[in-house]
Amino acid sequence: MQYKNRRLRHELKYIISFRDYYELRSRAMAFMRRDEHGDNGKYFIRSLYLDDIMLSDYNQKMDGWNRRRKYRIRIYDFSDEIIKFEIKDKFDSCISKVSDTITIDEYNCIVQGNFDFISDIIFSNSDGGRRGALRMAYIDNAAKILSPRVVVDYDREVFICGEGNVRMTFDMNLRAGLASEDIFDPELPTVPAYEEGCMILEVKYDDFLPDYIKKMLRPLGRWQSSQSKYAMCCIAQANLFGKDVY
Repeated sequence: MQYKNRRLRHELKYIISFRDYYELRSRAMAFMRRDEHGDNGKYFIRSLYLDDIMLSDYNQKMDGWNRRRKYRIRIYDFSDEIIKFEIKDKFDSCISKVSDTITIDEYNCIVQGNFDFISDIIFSNSDGGRRGALRMAYIDNAAKILSPRVVVDYDREVFICGEGNVRMTFDMNLRAGLASEDIFDPELPTVPAYEEGCMILEVKYDDFLPDYIKKMLRPLGRWQSSQSKYAMCCIAQANLFGKDVY
């Protein structure tokens, strides 16, 4: 599915209990394969979300906008070997993600609010036009002035299905970082961002969802959610200090 030359994927979200998790996981193991990355399909994700001074991305989410954009830098298992800069667009119930691998020096520039290195890439065309996320961020930053907002931590377990290009993720132990935006600090203090005993199930797919996965998800219909990890961590961070988010 395409929108303005952008590939779109459907995204379903559910808030589930650990009991639901164990049941769904056992079914997924019978019909789907584990993600080849991480330890048997499990890994730790840390993201640094960026927003403007008005917290536009956060407020658009809270106001229920159907079309919005988020910016984040993502690493896995505290490693600096792979650093991703990502832009995720929401189009009603569909999403589109553009992602570039960045260097540690580029990461440092972005968190300091210095996007000048991207202009050098654009005008020299040293990337051959391939680093789409950085190019989009450079344009957006000119109007929005992006800066680090909150660190988001969680553990993820992933199952994959070739039919429909389905990716099922169980995201647990959601936590918000405190006092620092240093994503490479393994000792960064965090605070829980969701109630104990619950986690987030996300199901992403292309044009269709196989029937056996639909049947797996059918009992969860009433638990379908549109909650954002970014927004939840902003709220958790603000609640700890007794402040409003904005």
